[in-house]
Amino acid sequence: MNRFLSCVLGSALLAPAAFAAGPATSVAPTTPAVTTVPADPAAGIREVEAAVRAWAAAWSARDVARYLAAYASDFTPPRGQDRKAWEADRRERIEEKAAISVEIDSLVISLKGQAATASFQQTYSADKLREKSRKTLELQRVEGRWLIRKEGAGG
Repeated sequence: MNRFLSCVLGSALLAPAAFAAGPATSVAPTTPAVTTVPADPAAGIREVEAAVRAWAAAWSARDVARYLAAYASDFTPPRGQDRKAWEADRRERIEEKAAISVEIDSLVISLKGQAATASFQQTYSADKLREKSRKTLELQRVEGRWLIRKEGAGG
């Protein structure tokens, strides 16, 4: 029974044959199996929410490096803009502000495999400007991180 509890508590998955086997005297290291079992959807949604909130926090902190790191390498800038030109524009617009606040409300996330969509009400405040708008981010899981591939405002 202790072997069973330690496997359950250690979150290890055993094949049914492991339960039938007698006590092991030594355990040889093995390479973890790659599974095709999808991740827990609730965990995926929490990861996407954390990524979206980290993006907004970086923007609010005027941390341009962290803000730009939230975008995938294949991010599609709006209005057909070149990626380098878009980054330069974002850097200038963020750094020129004395203060920025980005609040996210009514966040709705849909998850489909390694892709996600996050829609929310964004309240953006900077210096004397304050805007509320709907925003949608399309994200992709890349090397364990959720990154923004496309964004849209309005609607």
